[in-house]
Amino acid sequence: MRACLVHFSQTGNTRKVAEAMQETLAAAAGSCAGYRLEETDPAVFTRYDLIGLGCPAFYFREPLNVRRFLLDVPPQDAAGRPKPFFVFVTHGGTPGDVFSRISRLAARRGLATIGAFGCLGADTYPPYADRSPLIAQGHPDAGDLGRARRFAAGMVERALAWQKTSGAPKARVPGSPFTRFVSGLFNGRALRLMERHGILPHKKVDRNNCDKCGLCVQACPQGIIRIEGFARISESGCIYCYHCHRTCPRGAIRCNWAPMRFFSGHYARKLVQMTFKPRRTA
Repeated sequence: MRACLVHFSQTGNTRKVAEAMQETLAAAAGSCAGYRLEETDPAVFTRYDLIGLGCPAFYFREPLNVRRFLLDVPPQDAAGRPKPFFVFVTHGGTPGDVFSRISRLAARRGLATIGAFGCLGADTYPPYADRSPLIAQGHPDAGDLGRARRFAAGMVERALAWQKTSGAPKARVPGSPFTRFVSGLFNGRALRLMERHGILPHKKVDRNNCDKCGLCVQACPQGIIRIEGFARISESGCIYCYHCHRTCPRGAIRCNWAPMRFFSGHYARKLVQMTFKPRRTA
């Protein structure tokens, strides 16, 4: 059986899960190719019998570049039968509707979801990265990676059953009408509007502080940053990950997160924590 894994990972969380799964899949299936989504032609799925796709949860859903990638995948059911597919996701808080959304997108390309795996991954999204306590700190850990390996082995068994019969039962994918509604509030158009109205911050480059190191260019998964005297960012194609802002060592890419923190209840949460913080006794 020919298996492959395609993953999108910025901080290494999803990559760790992908590597653990790839090792198990290679042993159980005979071979498993691994690809970074940013460097991969969506047509690569055509070469394989079992396909896995991994990503972090962004705004309760799949990142915009992952959505575009799946929409560009050629039909995989040319023989009139869907191809087995599974999804794995890392998330710093709630995953929202990401599993269900990816499963539905995959189904449109002739891929049948036979499994879904999720685990915590340390949250680096700027307005929440200093939240205390950080429930995802230290994840994915050894326990998460062990579960990922067992999940991958199960996917090979299901895929083999899929090939030998008229089709193994599809997996029950996490999701509900409520998570679907919430994720719908953060589609590409909504994110652009949020940035236009200041809820999501516009990325402002401090020309005097930018030393043209190029780290932001390397960090951007969309390739929309170039160095021309200083870092210039094209908002066209932005997936609102703010990885450029996080990785700039000089803080030259500035963002005002106050509106986002207000609307997300961050300040209200802080107030409650401060109000009901246990007092130390002498």
